[in-house]
Amino acid sequence: MKISLETMIKFFRRIRKQLLTENPPIGRAGKFSSHLIYTTREILIVLIGILIAIQINNYNEEQKLLKIEINMLAGLRFELVSNLRELNHDFNDQQNFYQATKNVHDYIQKKPLVVDSMYKDFFDCFRFNYFFPETSTYETIKSGNLDIIRSDKLKKLIIKVYESDYQRLIKKIDTRRNAAQLLFPYYQKHFRIKNLSEIDIYAGIYLADRKAIAIPNDYAFLVNDSEYETLIIEALFGRSHFLHDYNNAINDVKECITEIDRYLMNLD
Repeated sequence: MKISLETMIKFFRRIRKQLLTENPPIGRAGKFSSHLIYTTREILIVLIGILIAIQINNYNEEQKLLKIEINMLAGLRFELVSNLRELNHDFNDQQNFYQATKNVHDYIQKKPLVVDSMYKDFFDCFRFNYFFPETSTYETIKSGNLDIIRSDKLKKLIIKVYESDYQRLIKKIDTRRNAAQLLFPYYQKHFRIKNLSEIDIYAGIYLADRKAIAIPNDYAFLVNDSEYETLIIEALFGRSHFLHDYNNAINDVKECITEIDRYLMNLD
């Protein structure tokens, strides 16, 4: 039960009044020492009461802040887990896109005979996806008081994830869009995109699980075109850095979740 400082002071004033009633101070003719004893006793009672009330009030405030901190971190953990799920999904896609780009680079270097399985690589090497993290819980905490999180280590981890890792991935959206502006016109000119969203048989191969393929208009020209090779090399370079950023973000989010769990466990 929360007890205010004002309530405690009133309580000890009543005690003081009761003591004075039961033991009235000696009149003017009394000894000065008797007055001193009564006065000292009254002061001590009031001081003790104030100190106890302050302690109780501080405890109540600490419990209130602790509850707020626990709720904030629980909400933040839920948000981080959701973002981690999307990060892992996107990272898996990015690995596939990177591998497809590597395969296409090998086709340019080695110039093998074209086979149907290569068409998916031609399509995937210019695919992109975008990471849009949930940040509402973090923004609420940030706009209020991030200092309510008492662990400096945990606070630094949270800030690193949201202000560094996420922002690094988000800012690459513009880079990817710029790359797309170069790749897409080239693909429109030199490829036919075949949509396989429904069950489709192409060249005797079942491709129902593949969303689309890119079929070169002139394969021999494509693998000897320096412009296409330059675009693929730039794509490889960009995707390798992108995978590195994704990997860092995933590791930091995992560490942040683990640290939140450890911190909340120690609060119990």
